[in-house]
Amino acid sequence: MSSKVISFRLSDAEIEALQALQSSDDESLNQTAARLLRGIIGTPTALSTTSTPVDIQVLIRREVESALFTAAGIANSERMNELVRANTAYLADDINSLERKVDERLGELSA
Repeated sequence: MSSKVISFRLSDAEIEALQALQSSDDESLNQTAARLLRGIIGTPTALSTTSTPVDIQVLIRREVESALFTAAGIANSERMNELVRANTAYLADDINSLERKVDERLGELSA
């Protein structure tokens, strides 16, 4: 079976998200990206049963709050709090939709 090297750049935020999805401390970012991509396209690799599931909603909420509340000292702004709540709800809906699709795909693969 032949193979090709795929290469692309990720932003700092994307790297942090990828690091959060590493299944262990000794898994490289390249291995993590390959594992996730293979899972999405339907050629899953064996996952360790000891890996900790990542709650994407918690990760995104933490990163967004950190970025917003440290930038320009606007932690007490009611308008900013409204924006955080609105965007958190928006992201939660999209994340829930993605999680359903992933669960459906995993169900198809295991059948």
